[in-house]
Amino acid sequence: METTATVMTAREAAQQIKFRACLHTAVLHKARTKVKDQIRAKGDKVHHYSAREISELAERYLAEPGHREVLMELVRPWVTEMIFKTQPKR
Repeated sequence: METTATVMTAREAAQQIKFRACLHTAVLHKARTKVKDQIRAKGDKVHHYSAREISELAERYLAEPGHREVLMELVRPWVTEMIFKTQPKR
């Protein structure tokens, strides 16, 4: 039985951690934007909702099948560019 392991440098591991955190934040931001659009589409005012309510609605939106995956694919290029291509030169 042959196993292969990928060894990452500390810098690569840090980039992966940063990438995942940034991806999650960007997806949640997009979900909040979608929820705000839905609120406006109903004719309600966004400012009638607390930030907590909007965040809870965004989490419910992401829990629905397919929404998280669609938003992840939407923001992945931006996050990838930001994390992996703009590293300061040392």
